[in-house]
Amino acid sequence: MIGWRFYDSNPLRDALEQMAAEHRRRPGRGEPMPINVYEDSGAVVVEAALPAVTAERVDLSCSEGLLTIRARADIPEREYIHQEMGTVDYLRQVVLPGDCRFDEAEASFDSGILTIRVPKVKLKTPEKIRIQVTKRDSGQTLEAHPGSGYSEVKTPIRKRRPKAQ
Repeated sequence: MIGWRFYDSNPLRDALEQMAAEHRRRPGRGEPMPINVYEDSGAVVVEAALPAVTAERVDLSCSEGLLTIRARADIPEREYIHQEMGTVDYLRQVVLPGDCRFDEAEASFDSGILTIRVPKVKLKTPEKIRIQVTKRDSGQTLEAHPGSGYSEVKTPIRKRRPKAQ
């Protein structure tokens, strides 16, 4: 680890600070923030750490299953003796499952943690499933019901027509 004394001028330190400043100035790009994504009670939950950000500086959008989080942390400009924190534009995009209901999403912001809760569609389970299988050798059809097994179903036997010559 390199320990910098604030008042020492060092060409390596100056070069590193210049690279960091240029990186922050890239237009249209933002710094990714750390996130956690998990499922909880029929919803997908996204938690994002946004230090030094206020709720007014957070922008959320969703298009075609892509959740976009944009935020800005404003650090005042002044003469610093030593500065490691600066104004940061955050950007993170997360692809969420197709069964998410983005129109019903909710978001909250507390102590620098943004929590987004996106409910998932509740699929209806069918009451009855019919499966018909024809046995090749007997001409009988089987009928299946969930949880009750199979039962034989008699079907009329079709007579074959003689081939036309």
